[in-house]
Amino acid sequence: MSTIKVTYEIKMENLEQPYKKTKNDSLNLETIFKFCPDGIVCKDTDLRYVVANESYIETFSSNDFDSIIGRKNNPYISNNIMKLIQDADREVKQSRSSINYVLTLENNIMLNITTFPIVHKNIFSGLISIIKDITQEEAIKENFVNKHFEHIDAERKLQSQRETFVASLGHDLKNPTIAQIRGLELILKGEFGEINEDQRELLEMVLESCKYMNGMLATLLVTYRNTDGVIELHKSEFSFEELVKECISEMTYVAKEKGVSFNLNESLDGDLISANSYMNLLSNGIKYAFRDTELKLRIYSEQDLFCFEFENNSPYIPEDKQNAIFAQYVSYADTHKEIGIGLGLFASRKIIEAHNGQIYVESFLDERNKFGFKIPVKNEA
Repeated sequence: MSTIKVTYEIKMENLEQPYKKTKNDSLNLETIFKFCPDGIVCKDTDLRYVVANESYIETFSSNDFDSIIGRKNNPYISNNIMKLIQDADREVKQSRSSINYVLTLENNIMLNITTFPIVHKNIFSGLISIIKDITQEEAIKENFVNKHFEHIDAERKLQSQRETFVASLGHDLKNPTIAQIRGLELILKGEFGEINEDQRELLEMVLESCKYMNGMLATLLVTYRNTDGVIELHKSEFSFEELVKECISEMTYVAKEKGVSFNLNESLDGDLISANSYMNLLSNGIKYAFRDTELKLRIYSEQDLFCFEFENNSPYIPEDKQNAIFAQYVSYADTHKEIGIGLGLFASRKIIEAHNGQIYVESFLDERNKFGFKIPVKNEA
């Protein structure tokens, strides 16, 4: 037993070498051993147990540490765990560098173990392991992570239910709307007899209203059809100018009800672009315009961009609110005493961004607003 005692004294000496001790210096291994709440154990050059502090002795040797001094294994630790500790000790001895690892005991106690070599003048004199019980700490972390994922799962389920509901509602509304459109088109073609001019004008307005409703449903569905906010593009080549004119034609009845007139300014260098046919901005421009005003539209080229812009007379939008109107579920319909849930401009933004384009709004104190977007002539996305 004296040999072990000598070895222990050498270890302590070597470990304290880096410190310049003074008369008032109370930092030594005895102090650390006495007051450290974590388990500390020292082993000699042959990885045999030499000394341990009270925390280690109480936890890992049942107050019988003397019986394991000079041994390579601790009988109070299971063979499987002991093998892992010995493997780690050998790695530290061979590499002469510290390692940190976590062990879970049979009773589910989790230990964080840091083992470092005692090396003085390039001579390996043994090692020290500091053992910290992290069971409670890990339980708190696990509980936090579980609650976090529970929250995420709940949000995903809620989002899935919302999307299913909206998709089902949109589908159920879309079918009768299409049936109404087809029926009105047959009546207007004279399939069921002649109609007079007053009847024709009324039926045409109802037909356009149904088409507008169908477009709103399409906007709603396209918003929810895309997972993770990703828009799937179905490219086609078409005349941008004709698209704008088509949208103006389709929105004529809405504009007529508010006394809004169109003024289109065209200055395009090219004719065809590759993009999705979408003009929800125009609908909003009419919807929120003051009665009996003019809607100025402009389509033009700017370097390698196709640009669309309109200006209407409508209430001023504060600067801090301008970007927000393109967000999901943000609507200023209440300000205009209209009904809306804020999906149209959100869908517009997503589609335009999918074309590597940019959507924008400018608002002026004299109650003029400009909305527009710019997209590349040839989009490789």
